[in-house]
Amino acid sequence: MSELKVDEQGRYVGGDIPLGYTLWGERLVEVPAELDACVSIIRLVKQGKEYPQIAAAVREEHKVELSNPQFDGLMESVYRRYGPVC
Repeated sequence: MSELKVDEQGRYVGGDIPLGYTLWGERLVEVPAELDACVSIIRLVKQGKEYPQIAAAVREEHKVELSNPQFDGLMESVYRRYGPVC
């Protein structure tokens, strides 16, 4: 995934839009179902689940399709901010 870029006014400039957000005009806005899915994803990773199990659970519970790049991007973001999940 390419790094998200926004300008000083908070407008989207480029890069991949992270799971939990979408573009509305030039601004990123939250997608509640995807943000809820992010919490579930982290919980399932802490339980030792792998990507295929996590993607299936998120699809069933939140009706969110989780791609492998989205999963990897979320895990990289969590690691950068908080360190290892497990």
